[in-house]
Amino acid sequence: MSDRQPPAKSKKPATSTYVIVGIIMVILVATLIFAIHELITPLAPSKTTSQPTTNIGSAGNATATETTTPLPSDAATGTPMADAAVGTCFSRQATVDSNSAYVDPIDCTQPHDSEIFYSAQVTDASYPDSAGWQQDVLNDCHPAFKTYTGVTYGQNSWQIYYIHSSQQAWDTGSHLLICYTTDPLGGRVTSVKVAS
Repeated sequence: MSDRQPPAKSKKPATSTYVIVGIIMVILVATLIFAIHELITPLAPSKTTSQPTTNIGSAGNATATETTTPLPSDAATGTPMADAAVGTCFSRQATVDSNSAYVDPIDCTQPHDSEIFYSAQVTDASYPDSAGWQQDVLNDCHPAFKTYTGVTYGQNSWQIYYIHSSQQAWDTGSHLLICYTTDPLGGRVTSVKVAS
């Protein structure tokens, strides 16, 4: 008879199971946060690689501007955004679908989500970079937003988007900045303009 005892069975530490579960939980939480962010972020303008005519950006989060293209041949009824007047109502999705260079004006008593509230030539001495255009939006469009809507920007859900002249247009004398507001809830049947 032997004094030897059988070797003890090694127990795997329970901590490895907790680590694996922890990693899975972190991945799930990160995925959920990303999905929620994508749902609440305003629709970004579509990016293209064709010859630019204007630039567009969002003043909500001071995003970089993106070039846009001429009107597609199947959208011949659109109005160039640069020719649309202050007070023009339109659907932002239709504008994005036409690469943001053109709008289809809608009577403000019809369902729409967007309205132009500012349009003017900027006085910058030279063509602004992205930060310069965003500063022009802060200097010009934010006060115009309050005058037009009666509400300080950021006090409701409306977003400010803007377009401006391309470098090529600037060199030929167009220094245009246009700002419009978009209601993410959409479906408005009145103007956002405050009664005078």
